[in-house]
Amino acid sequence: MPEMTENETPTKKQHRFDKRIFSHLVERHRKKKINAGINRIGELIPCSPALKQSKNMILDQAFKYITELKRQNDELLLNGGNNEQGQFEIVFYLCP
Repeated sequence: MPEMTENETPTKKQHRFDKRIFSHLVERHRKKKINAGINRIGELIPCSPALKQSKNMILDQAFKYITELKRQNDELLLNGGNNEQGQFEIVFYLCP
């Protein structure tokens, strides 16, 4: 058992231990929220639900999908959004 110094009482040790546990719990909660958000984004991307997607793959596909949607939206705005609007389809497949 390590020797206790004058400035390190059992109360201070316990406080540091509690602080560390609390930090781990906060970090675990933060990671769960991030993972849940990434999974929600993955559900919105047009891809086969049978594929097991990594977080990296989901974020990469989301970036490509959003970029393509923005390009198509800009194209519609440039064309005045008249007749093309009703006929315009998103034809952009991200999955291999």
